[in-house]
Amino acid sequence: MELYRWANSVALAVFDDLGNLEVAMRSAMARELAVRYGIDWYKRTDLLDEDTLELIAEAWANGHLATLDAAPDVVHGKLVATLMFGFWVRILGRGGYQGEGSSRARRIYDTQLWKPALRKAFPEVGDLERARVETAARHVRFLRNRIAHHEHIVWGVPVVGERNSDGAPLRLSLREAHGTVLELAGYVSKDLRGWLDENSRVRSLIDDCPIWEGLLLL
Repeated sequence: MELYRWANSVALAVFDDLGNLEVAMRSAMARELAVRYGIDWYKRTDLLDEDTLELIAEAWANGHLATLDAAPDVVHGKLVATLMFGFWVRILGRGGYQGEGSSRARRIYDTQLWKPALRKAFPEVGDLERARVETAARHVRFLRNRIAHHEHIVWGVPVVGERNSDGAPLRLSLREAHGTVLELAGYVSKDLRGWLDENSRVRSLIDDCPIWEGLLLL
């Protein structure tokens, strides 16, 4: 019972840090997309693939935005807040296909989204490091989803589809997973990472773990 209560407290502390990161990251990404492509960038079928547009459509419906009588910037802000974290991770990826028949074509996010806009949302990572940001964001998403679904994280965070150098399925320790949160925050802003470093309760809670044997904390 002591371990169970401690694990819940760690998960809540990690989720606090994730919340701050998610708001900062999505705000920066949406800002740069709006600067480059306009406040209605989310309607651009020439930029976004069909899976991305489907996620936007779901958020549009869930947020009841069709009935929102407001200025475009207000609608944009509501949509940004409604889109799931997975959406922002997706547009950091390589991109997929959009269209039908002879008009079906690949949306290459590296050249259509990252280089013209999204790299400016991560000024601390460098102009050509999309893959590094995407990897960190995917790992953070696995961590976020486990906590949101009330799955334990003290025995590590499985990263589906990735393997270690020895071929074993990749499983991040709790310290590694939280370190990736800080890493991604640092790509957005050094000040954000510094603030999280100073205010996060995760490290001190890990040090207070009631048991250590068998836990993937280090």
